[in-house]
Amino acid sequence: MKRIGVALLLLVIVAAVAVVVGLRTGLFRSLRPPAADAEVSAFPSTPPAPALPADTGGDWPAYHGGPELRGVADATFPDAVAVKWRVKTGAPVRQTPVVKDGRIFAVTARGDVIAVAADGTELWRAELRLPAEGNPEPLHMRIEAPPVAVKDLLVVGTDEGILLALDAATGAERWRLPLSGGVIRGAPNYLPSLDRLFVIEQSAGALLCVNPADGAVVWRVEGVDRSDAAPSVSEKFVVYGSCAGALHVFSTEKGEKLRDIKIEGDGQVAGGAAMEGALVWAGARGGMVVHANLETGEILWVNGDMESEVFGTPAVAADRVVAVSNDGFLYAVDRASGKLLWKHDTLGFPLSPVIAGDRVLCAADGSLLLVALADGKVLWSQELSDEITSPAVTRGGIYLGTEDGALVALGPAPTAEGGGNGP
Repeated sequence: MKRIGVALLLLVIVAAVAVVVGLRTGLFRSLRPPAADAEVSAFPSTPPAPALPADTGGDWPAYHGGPELRGVADATFPDAVAVKWRVKTGAPVRQTPVVKDGRIFAVTARGDVIAVAADGTELWRAELRLPAEGNPEPLHMRIEAPPVAVKDLLVVGTDEGILLALDAATGAERWRLPLSGGVIRGAPNYLPSLDRLFVIEQSAGALLCVNPADGAVVWRVEGVDRSDAAPSVSEKFVVYGSCAGALHVFSTEKGEKLRDIKIEGDGQVAGGAAMEGALVWAGARGGMVVHANLETGEILWVNGDMESEVFGTPAVAADRVVAVSNDGFLYAVDRASGKLLWKHDTLGFPLSPVIAGDRVLCAADGSLLLVALADGKVLWSQELSDEITSPAVTRGGIYLGTEDGALVALGPAPTAEGGGNGP
């Protein structure tokens, strides 16, 4: 009897230990009840938000860095960087990641949203889906625009014309707003001082102002033509381009039409317009960068040195503007005069550049280039995939997505003495 009692006691102890281990490791997570809204599912089911293990060294909350799309990072880097970590995403990442409050967010081409900590720890992932409506299973949404991080939310626009807000800590859906104009191809934008979201309906280029608290439309203005652009936003102006060959300028608070700035020649604008105060810079289909005054509508200069379309968003430094063209070159022009300062052949298809201190970061096909802002000299480059996104840049690192399904972080390369961050 003593032996049987001891055996039973040992079995009870082993079972208790197994339960504790299972709860700690998430083995029993599947026993939790499903979320109320089954159209956004997390895999595995989203756990409570963990403490963030590291700092990202600042934020890059929106496409091209912030509301004005200036493409300038509060960061500096040495002459070489190296891969710190890769997180597999399960599908191509074709949109620039965003960074806020210690989290890096990426979206995939099949409708997945992923949050990762600064050390590469995956925090959560969610699948965005449409109701089945006669199909055997719910359909994946398509995401062809970068997201925007807004306070405690991540806001995503889809090809189905739906603007969704997810909880930044857990991935749970907070609200969704179907748009009447269909596809969203330009990144949504956010102005913290007004606490408002701005998004463009692609087909007609209509502009909407949205309250991020509940997804309610504050105002909507009709567009004049198709727009694939992200809106650039300040406290006074909202500006974006379209296939009408113009920059469209609205008041931020009420959406009042202020003016159209016509771009002569082949002036279709598909990329974002970088703004600083009343000044704006944008690329156009005719192989040019245009600089204009938003207050007066005057075009201050046009640089036509490019040999193909300029569909990326320019990056604007204190004394120069950096832009890319479909001719494969990275260009720097004088900010005041528009005169060409230098150009560099990226040997690929370059995407919107980012200025970080005295460096320029530019993705071209699958390679990331680190270029000297002063003269265009390539300091470092590395092929990371067949294709990569333009980078999100903070003091803590460089973050980008890859066509082979990964979110990649880079930082200073290891030194000869063993310092720095390794792959």
